[in-house]
Amino acid sequence: MIKILLLVIALIAGLIVGPDLAGNQGYVLISAANQTIEMSLTTLVIVVIAAFAALFILEFIIRKLFSFSSSTRGWFSGRKSKKARSLTNQGLVKLLEGDWKQAEKLVVKGAKFSDAPLLNYLAAAEAAQGRGDVENRDRYLQQASDFGTDSLATSLTRAKLQFRQGQYEEALASMQGLLDANPRNAILLNLLKDTYLKLQDWQALLRLLPSLKRVKAISDAEAAKLELKAECGLMAHIATQKGSDGLLAHWNSLSRAARQQTPLIACLVKQLIARHADSEAYIILRENLKKHPDETLIGLVPELSLPDYHPAILKLQDLLRYNESNPVTHSALGQLYFREGKWAEARQHFEKALDIRADVTDYAWLVDTLEKLNESGEANHLSREALKLALPHKE
Repeated sequence: MIKILLLVIALIAGLIVGPDLAGNQGYVLISAANQTIEMSLTTLVIVVIAAFAALFILEFIIRKLFSFSSSTRGWFSGRKSKKARSLTNQGLVKLLEGDWKQAEKLVVKGAKFSDAPLLNYLAAAEAAQGRGDVENRDRYLQQASDFGTDSLATSLTRAKLQFRQGQYEEALASMQGLLDANPRNAILLNLLKDTYLKLQDWQALLRLLPSLKRVKAISDAEAAKLELKAECGLMAHIATQKGSDGLLAHWNSLSRAARQQTPLIACLVKQLIARHADSEAYIILRENLKKHPDETLIGLVPELSLPDYHPAILKLQDLLRYNESNPVTHSALGQLYFREGKWAEARQHFEKALDIRADVTDYAWLVDTLEKLNESGEANHLSREALKLALPHKE
C-alpha cells in the first residue's frame, strides 16, 4: 500500500513539475568504468519511475505465484484431511458393527492425515483385539501413546482391553499411578474395582470403596454388598494363610460396628467351622444370639460339630420362649435332637417347622426321623409331598 502511494506521489509530482521543465530539461551524465550514459533530467526521472513501477509489478507477480502455491498445497492438504475423516468415520461405524478386520483397515489408513490420530490408533487396538490379535493391539496402543496427547485415554483403553482379554495383572499394571492423578475418574475407579474383584485383592478393594462412594460410582447398596464380599474374602484368605488363630486375631482387630454385622459374623463362623474350630464358632454364635437372634446365625448352629450339644439345645429352647413360631429355630432344634438320637423330640420340632412353612430340607429331615421311628408308611407319604414341593408347578 505504501509503495503504491509513493508511486502515485511521484506521478503527481511529475505532472506538476513536468511543464516547468519542458523548456529546461537539464543534463545528466552517468559514467561507469569505460561506459558513459547521457540523458536529460526529465528522462532520468521517467526511467526511475518506470523502474520502480517494474519492481512493484514483479513483486506482485512473485507474491501471487507463492500465494497460488500455498493455496494449492492447502487444497491438497484439505483434501487428504477430508478423506482421512471419511475413512475414520467409516472405520468407527464398522467397529460398532463388529466388523473388526474392516474397521482396523479403515482407521489405520485414515490415521496419517487424521485430525486426531490418537483416536484412530485406539480404535485400531480395539478392532485388533476383536480379531484376537493381541500383538497388533499392543502395537497400536504404543503408537497411540507416542502421540502423548492424552495418556489417560490410552492407559484406560489399554487396561480395558487387557481386562476383557483376562489379563488382569497386566490391566492393573496399566492403571498404576493413574489414581493419584485422577482420583475422581469414575471409569478408572470402576475398572479398578472390577480388576480387584477378579484378582481377589480384597484389601485393595476395601481401600478403594470410599473413593467409589465419594464420586457416586456405585450406590450405597452396591457399596455395602461389595464391602461384605471383600471382608468375607479377606477372612477366607487370612484363614487359609494363618488358620483359625490368625482369623480370630483379624476379627478382633475390626471395628465394633463391623463385628456386630450379622453377615460378617456368619462369614467368620463358616470359616471357623471349615477349619474345625467349632467350639470357638459356637462361643461367637452364642454371644451374638443373645443380642441379635438372627435366623442366619440360628441356621448355623446345626452345622457345628460339638462334643456335647446340650448347651446349644438349651440356647435354642431359650430362643423359642421369645419367638415360639420361628421355623428356623424349630428346624435347628430338630437337627440337634436327631444327632443325639432323640427321634421323638426331633420329629416334634420338624413337624412344627413344617406347619409354619413348607421346606424341602425339613421334609427330608422328617422323613429320616420317621424311618428311625420305623414309620415307613408316613415317611413315604412325606417323601411324595416333598417331591411335589421340589418339582416346578405345572398348570
